[in-house]
Amino acid sequence: MPALDPALLQSTLRDELRAAWRQLHAEHGADELYGFGVYTTDSASTLMVTAFSEKGLRARVAQSVADFGPGGCDAELRQFALDNGGTPDDPALQRQSLRWSPCDSPLHERGAGLLPRSDSIVRALDFEGRWRDDADLDDDEFEGALERGDPEVEEVFRIIQHVLKELDLEGVFGHGLERHRLVLSIWQGDQSNASRYAFAKALNPPSVAARFGREMNDAAFAYDRLFHGADAVREDDVFE
Repeated sequence: MPALDPALLQSTLRDELRAAWRQLHAEHGADELYGFGVYTTDSASTLMVTAFSEKGLRARVAQSVADFGPGGCDAELRQFALDNGGTPDDPALQRQSLRWSPCDSPLHERGAGLLPRSDSIVRALDFEGRWRDDADLDDDEFEGALERGDPEVEEVFRIIQHVLKELDLEGVFGHGLERHRLVLSIWQGDQSNASRYAFAKALNPPSVAARFGREMNDAAFAYDRLFHGADAVREDDVFE
């Protein structure tokens, strides 16, 4: 199995992320970009770009409201929500709920091909193959392997953070108000809010990370309101 070449991944990812941001900014800068980063898995088995814009969010909210409205394609889930006192076609709640959902952003699919060489590097390493190999271990050995983690996977995440910070210091993502509007992060398909917040705190000015935390708190509560209505209880905000 090939070994990770950290210097190669770092230089490749730096060049591709810089070009990806410039391309997205040229194509969608007028759409009010508010989020950008690398999308991967917990085993760093693939790398791509994800991004968020206010224009894209408005389009996604409109589609979701229609899907959950009378006669929409999500009729069964709509009825479930209504039976529980929810308001599934409430545009304000949908907006809060969808704001930081990467796969619901129209720009997410656009980012799929923007890191081709970086993606090929991690795919060749076949980190998930190592997980399959661990399946031959007994339960105690497997749990031990999970706790230890994979040093090369951890190195990939360190490289992603380093490159995003480096580009930010170069001013690639803008300055002043433009940079303040933008949240940089590392996104995963199956990711806790705690993980998202930790990456955001590491990669953004404190005020930006704090806003991101508030918006994640709002998203969790909005989702409960959509499907449970007045029965939804707002717990103490965790991310602030």
